[in-house]
Amino acid sequence: MTKKSSLTRFVIVAIGLIAIAAVGLMPTPEGLTDTGKMALVIFVVSIVFWITEVMPIAITGWAMVGLITFLGVMDATEAWTASINNAIIFYLCCFAFACFIARSTLATRLTGFILRLAGTNSSLVLLGLMVGTALISTLMDNLPLCAVMLPIAYSVLDTNDTPTGGKSAFAKCIAIGIPWAAALGGAMTPSGCIINVLAMTLIEDAFGVQISFINWFLMSFPMVLIALPVGWLALVKIFKPEALSQSAVDTGIKKAASLGAIPRREVAGLVVMIVTMVVWIASSWITSIDITVVSLVALGFMFFPGIEAIEFNHFLEDSPWGMMLLMMAVNVMVAALMGTGATQWLVDTVMAPMTSWPLIATLAALSIIGCLLHNVIPAGPAVAGLIAVPFASIVASMGGNIAATCAMVAWWSAIALILPLDGVPLLSYSSNRKYFTFGDMAKVGWVPSLAMVAISVTITPAIAGLLGLA
Repeated sequence: MTKKSSLTRFVIVAIGLIAIAAVGLMPTPEGLTDTGKMALVIFVVSIVFWITEVMPIAITGWAMVGLITFLGVMDATEAWTASINNAIIFYLCCFAFACFIARSTLATRLTGFILRLAGTNSSLVLLGLMVGTALISTLMDNLPLCAVMLPIAYSVLDTNDTPTGGKSAFAKCIAIGIPWAAALGGAMTPSGCIINVLAMTLIEDAFGVQISFINWFLMSFPMVLIALPVGWLALVKIFKPEALSQSAVDTGIKKAASLGAIPRREVAGLVVMIVTMVVWIASSWITSIDITVVSLVALGFMFFPGIEAIEFNHFLEDSPWGMMLLMMAVNVMVAALMGTGATQWLVDTVMAPMTSWPLIATLAALSIIGCLLHNVIPAGPAVAGLIAVPFASIVASMGGNIAATCAMVAWWSAIALILPLDGVPLLSYSSNRKYFTFGDMAKVGWVPSLAMVAISVTITPAIAGLLGLA
């Protein structure tokens, strides 16, 4: 939509604002307050604006926050306070880690290692790249990691003289598989994706349920362990990738070998990242450790004299500040929905029939809804803000596990496997190489999506229960 005319985008904005005004003049539904009605319509119109991209999504978010305070839905001071939480602060460190990996030689070295092991077997090369991407994604946000890994994988395709325009099955697998792996790997740890911490914060604020670093990993690792190979298998069985040439393999190996020893700066950065991860894990047992405080200390060490793993101007250039601004705006909107009673009204009125179903049927329905929502709503934080508290409220009222529901919400708010509208798969889809189409991704994406739905309603609640989580 950003390529559409200004007039087209202006008309969409005008229609949205007229809709808000019209709803404001309509009678308020029974059980809903006037401010709750306005909070709901503003959030819905925001989603429409995000889908159509009438303006940059972060700017849209904050403009609508301004509308929330202007219309008296929420006090301005309360709005600014609600915009900042632990998730925002925590991710400053993760941005630094992402910048470090993007500017280092680590991804190129990993690719050379994979090519040495897999040779010309393109299916194994794909598996190696997907597993490597998923592992790195536990410490690095999905979008910047995808931006790092795709050009490296594309260089392998280029040396293989791979045609563009959707003519290569292996190229389709790479262009779809790497974004999948980045998104799935990011689900494994709170540090893997900013939406994980957002969902955890929303659930903790609403229900008082705290999920430690290690408990999040234990809930999410089985999903990734199953969904990643299922996705890989779907890609290679449906598309049947052609073999790599030996010259392409040799070129990739030589490129990695020519880098020489790992520079001192990269060794120091790796040490900081590993120690930080260890302390984050230890916080699951040592309650005095605050992972947000640890992340700020780690951020300092990344720039510490003698370490200097990254440069500050690179940190500013590489970090997804737009995503952080969007999250801050979503925080305000969610606070408005909850504070006005709109969230509870949604649960009681719109979703109440689900509570009469068997719990596993309700969980399956919620998981499918979450999956479909993010495949059409590109703003993952908005999806989390929309469904986290309502979904958890329904599950809690049925005696289900809130922590497992939080994980499910975070996964579907960050992972889109069917359509390339989310920023991660869009990164490869929007490339001028045009390696795959919407239809290609939908053709294979339903397979791992179905696996995730099954896992989220069976294995995940079982693990959460064994861990003693509410």
